[in-house]
Amino acid sequence: MLSAADNLVRIINAVFLIISIGLISGLIGTQTKHSSRVNFCMFAAVYGLVTDSLYGFLANFWTSLTYPAILLVLDFLNFIFTFVAATALAVGIRCHSCKNKTYLEQNKIIQGSSSRCHQSQAAVAFFYFSCFLFLIKVTVATMGMMQNGGFGSNTGFSRRRARRQMGIPTISQV
Repeated sequence: MLSAADNLVRIINAVFLIISIGLISGLIGTQTKHSSRVNFCMFAAVYGLVTDSLYGFLANFWTSLTYPAILLVLDFLNFIFTFVAATALAVGIRCHSCKNKTYLEQNKIIQGSSSRCHQSQAAVAFFYFSCFLFLIKVTVATMGMMQNGGFGSNTGFSRRRARRQMGIPTISQV
Protein backbone atom coordinates (compact mmCIF):
# COMPACT_ATOMS: atom_id res chain seq x y z
CA MET A 1 0.00 0.00 0.00
CA LEU A 2 1.24 3.46 -0.86
CA SER A 3 1.60 6.19 1.74
CA ALA A 4 -1.09 8.79 2.36
CA ALA A 5 1.18 11.59 1.09
CA ASP A 6 1.84 9.67 -2.14
CA ASN A 7 -1.89 9.12 -2.65
CA LEU A 8 -2.59 12.82 -2.00
CA VAL A 9 -0.01 13.87 -4.59
CA ARG A 10 -1.53 11.37 -7.05
CA ILE A 11 -5.02 12.81 -6.50
CA ILE A 12 -3.83 16.41 -6.97
CA ASN A 13 -1.89 15.39 -10.07
CA ALA A 14 -4.93 13.56 -11.44
CA VAL A 15 -6.96 16.76 -11.08
CA PHE A 16 -4.28 18.74 -12.96
CA LEU A 17 -4.14 16.12 -15.71
CA ILE A 18 -7.94 15.95 -16.05
CA ILE A 19 -8.05 19.73 -16.40
CA SER A 20 -5.26 19.50 -19.00
CA ILE A 21 -7.20 16.83 -20.91
CA GLY A 22 -10.26 19.09 -20.93
CA LEU A 23 -8.29 22.07 -22.20
CA ILE A 24 -6.45 20.07 -24.86
CA SER A 25 -9.65 18.37 -26.03
CA GLY A 26 -11.14 21.85 -26.42
CA LEU A 27 -8.19 22.76 -28.63
CA ILE A 28 -8.52 19.56 -30.67
CA GLY A 29 -12.27 20.00 -31.05
CA THR A 30 -11.99 23.51 -32.48
CA GLN A 31 -8.92 23.13 -34.67
CA THR A 32 -9.04 23.63 -38.42
CA LYS A 33 -5.50 22.40 -39.09
CA HIS A 34 -3.56 19.43 -37.77
CA SER A 35 -1.19 20.21 -34.87
CA SER A 36 1.17 17.48 -33.72
CA ARG A 37 2.06 19.48 -30.60
CA VAL A 38 -1.54 19.52 -29.42
CA ASN A 39 -1.88 15.80 -30.17
CA PHE A 40 1.27 15.03 -28.17
CA CYS A 41 -0.11 17.06 -25.27
CA MET A 42 -3.20 14.87 -25.29
CA PHE A 43 -1.04 11.74 -25.33
CA ALA A 44 1.09 12.99 -22.43
CA ALA A 45 -1.94 13.88 -20.31
CA VAL A 46 -3.71 10.56 -20.90
CA TYR A 47 -0.51 8.56 -20.39
CA GLY A 48 0.17 10.42 -17.14
CA LEU A 49 -3.36 9.89 -15.91
CA VAL A 50 -3.37 6.17 -16.71
CA THR A 51 0.09 5.31 -15.41
CA ASP A 52 0.01 7.55 -12.35
CA SER A 53 -3.55 7.47 -11.11
CA LEU A 54 -4.67 4.04 -12.30
CA TYR A 55 -1.42 2.35 -11.32
CA GLY A 56 -1.48 4.12 -7.96
CA PHE A 57 -5.07 3.04 -7.37
CA LEU A 58 -4.20 -0.58 -8.17
CA ALA A 59 -1.01 -0.46 -6.07
CA ASN A 60 -3.12 0.38 -3.02
CA PHE A 61 -4.93 -2.95 -3.32
CA TRP A 62 -2.16 -5.21 -4.64
CA THR A 63 1.07 -4.70 -2.75
CA SER A 64 2.96 -6.70 -5.37
CA LEU A 65 2.66 -3.63 -7.63
CA THR A 66 4.41 -1.27 -5.23
CA TYR A 67 7.97 -1.90 -6.36
CA PRO A 68 9.97 1.32 -5.94
CA ALA A 69 11.86 0.70 -9.20
CA ILE A 70 8.63 0.50 -11.22
CA LEU A 71 7.22 3.59 -9.51
CA LEU A 72 10.44 5.49 -10.21
CA VAL A 73 10.47 4.54 -13.90
CA LEU A 74 6.80 5.47 -14.38
CA ASP A 75 7.18 8.76 -12.52
CA PHE A 76 10.31 9.61 -14.51
CA LEU A 77 8.57 8.88 -17.83
CA ASN A 78 5.60 10.97 -16.73
CA PHE A 79 7.93 13.81 -15.75
CA ILE A 80 9.63 13.70 -19.15
CA PHE A 81 6.36 13.49 -21.11
CA THR A 82 4.63 16.32 -19.22
CA PHE A 83 7.72 18.54 -19.40
CA VAL A 84 8.09 17.97 -23.14
CA ALA A 85 4.36 18.53 -23.72
CA ALA A 86 4.32 21.77 -21.72
CA THR A 87 7.48 23.06 -23.36
CA ALA A 88 6.38 22.10 -26.88
CA LEU A 89 3.02 23.82 -26.44
CA ALA A 90 4.64 26.89 -24.84
CA VAL A 91 7.11 27.18 -27.72
CA GLY A 92 4.31 26.65 -30.23
CA ILE A 93 2.08 29.41 -28.86
CA ARG A 94 4.93 31.75 -27.82
CA CYS A 95 2.75 32.97 -24.89
CA HIS A 96 1.95 36.51 -26.03
CA SER A 97 -1.09 38.58 -25.15
CA CYS A 98 -4.36 37.05 -26.29
CA LYS A 99 -5.57 40.55 -27.33
CA ASN A 100 -2.85 40.98 -29.96
CA LYS A 101 -4.66 40.36 -33.28
CA THR A 102 -1.48 39.86 -35.32
CA TYR A 103 -0.26 37.24 -32.88
CA LEU A 104 -3.61 35.45 -32.93
CA GLU A 105 -3.78 35.32 -36.72
CA GLN A 106 -0.18 34.18 -37.30
CA ASN A 107 -0.02 31.39 -34.73
CA LYS A 108 -0.72 27.90 -36.09
CA ILE A 109 -1.97 26.48 -32.79
CA ILE A 110 -4.17 29.40 -31.77
CA GLN A 111 -5.57 29.85 -35.31
CA GLY A 112 -6.96 33.36 -34.74
CA SER A 113 -9.16 32.50 -31.75
CA SER A 114 -8.89 34.32 -28.45
CA SER A 115 -10.49 31.41 -26.57
CA ARG A 116 -7.95 28.97 -28.07
CA CYS A 117 -5.23 31.34 -26.88
CA HIS A 118 -6.55 31.26 -23.30
CA GLN A 119 -7.05 27.48 -23.41
CA SER A 120 -3.54 26.82 -24.65
CA GLN A 121 -1.95 29.12 -22.07
CA ALA A 122 -3.94 27.44 -19.29
CA ALA A 123 -2.94 24.01 -20.59
CA VAL A 124 0.73 25.02 -20.47
CA ALA A 125 0.33 26.12 -16.85
CA PHE A 126 -1.39 22.90 -15.77
CA PHE A 127 1.17 20.77 -17.59
CA TYR A 128 3.97 22.55 -15.72
CA PHE A 129 2.12 22.07 -12.40
CA SER A 130 1.84 18.37 -13.16
CA CYS A 131 5.48 18.23 -14.26
CA PHE A 132 6.55 19.75 -10.93
CA LEU A 133 4.55 17.15 -9.00
CA PHE A 134 6.13 14.35 -11.03
CA LEU A 135 9.57 15.83 -10.29
CA ILE A 136 8.79 15.73 -6.56
CA LYS A 137 7.65 12.12 -6.89
CA VAL A 138 10.81 11.15 -8.81
CA THR A 139 12.94 12.70 -6.06
CA VAL A 140 11.02 10.93 -3.29
CA ALA A 141 11.10 7.61 -5.17
CA THR A 142 14.86 7.93 -5.71
CA MET A 143 15.44 8.54 -2.01
CA GLY A 144 13.17 5.60 -1.17
CA MET A 145 15.12 3.34 -3.51
CA MET A 146 18.40 4.41 -1.96
CA GLN A 147 17.09 3.51 1.49
CA ASN A 148 15.12 0.36 0.76
CA GLY A 149 16.40 -1.00 -2.55
CA GLY A 150 14.69 -1.20 -5.91
CA PHE A 151 12.31 -4.00 -5.06
CA GLY A 152 11.55 -3.29 -1.41
CA SER A 153 14.41 -5.27 0.12
CA ASN A 154 17.07 -3.86 2.40
CA THR A 155 19.82 -3.92 -0.21
CA GLY A 156 20.25 -0.16 -0.52
CA PHE A 157 22.11 2.39 1.55
CA SER A 158 19.72 1.94 4.46
CA ARG A 159 20.57 3.02 7.97
CA ARG A 160 17.94 0.61 9.19
CA ARG A 161 19.71 -2.58 8.19
CA ALA A 162 19.27 -5.54 10.43
CA ARG A 163 22.01 -5.87 13.01
CA ARG A 164 23.96 -9.07 13.18
CA GLN A 165 22.97 -11.15 16.17
CA MET A 166 26.04 -12.16 18.10
CA GLY A 167 26.68 -13.40 21.57
CA ILE A 168 24.17 -14.61 24.11
CA PRO A 169 20.53 -14.76 22.94
CA THR A 170 18.07 -12.51 24.71
CA ILE A 171 14.76 -13.71 26.12
CA SER A 172 12.87 -12.55 23.03
CA GLN A 173 15.04 -14.75 20.82
CA VAL A 174 14.44 -17.92 22.82
